[in-house]
Amino acid sequence: MRKNFIFALIAITLAAFAACKSKHQPSTPIDSSQINAEGIDEVYTSSGIRVLRLQDKASEMSADLFKGYNDTLLAALLPDGATPSSINTFLVSTLDHKILFDAGLGTERGGNLLAKLAQLNIRPEDIDAVCLTHLHTDHIGGLLKDGQPVFPNATLFLSVEEFEAWSDGGVMASQNEVWKQVLANYANSIQPFTDGTKLLDGLVECLLAPGHTPGHSVYRVDNCLFAGDLIHAQDLQIKNPQFCASFDNDPDLAAPTRVKFLNFARENALLFCDAHCYTPFLKLND
Repeated sequence: MRKNFIFALIAITLAAFAACKSKHQPSTPIDSSQINAEGIDEVYTSSGIRVLRLQDKASEMSADLFKGYNDTLLAALLPDGATPSSINTFLVSTLDHKILFDAGLGTERGGNLLAKLAQLNIRPEDIDAVCLTHLHTDHIGGLLKDGQPVFPNATLFLSVEEFEAWSDGGVMASQNEVWKQVLANYANSIQPFTDGTKLLDGLVECLLAPGHTPGHSVYRVDNCLFAGDLIHAQDLQIKNPQFCASFDNDPDLAAPTRVKFLNFARENALLFCDAHCYTPFLKLND
């Protein structure tokens, strides 16, 4: 029954998205004078598309979060007991689209996404798509403010598997309080996708990367890979991908998925744009 509902939802939202696609207009230009502001970083893809890292909040990860795989090696690799981290969102900006990849914590939890957008002269209503890697609060909290939708003109994209896992009765249902609030506010704007789908005139490729959550996904735009929570601790897991954070729902799946996409990024010379790496656009072959 749930799968029938999901695929009906896909059909409805695809039709709605196709109907409104012609209404997209170029949004307010980005204020280039703010690109060097703290926590705002810029790169251009191989075809000239502008991508910005908007740091929602600086953070760190405790070494305790990674215990259980090889604690002796962990202590040697993280002798200070913690490692720098970040909560990042990314913005892809074209004449036709303003696309966010994840939405951060939200202002009520200390997130700075809206402040960063304002610095760039971008209004929340300019955002026409939010590509969600998964549904943990630090990725979807920024979709709401004071119980209301922050991005009223945005279509929310997520995988079918993630939608199902966080639905009542799904394996992540015990954590779905914030998602249910998002769902209530964006019910007519949610578009689940299947692995390999290309969105927004082929600009965004969706790739299923399960393990952190059942439907965790990454997205490719040209030579950028928006990697979600493949990595939580840049200084630990890039070179030692077998370490899993306690946040990973299925460590036995998360570790090989991490290896797969790290290799995918290296083999295709992709810039690695992870939600928790403190370096905005990692070149893994360097």
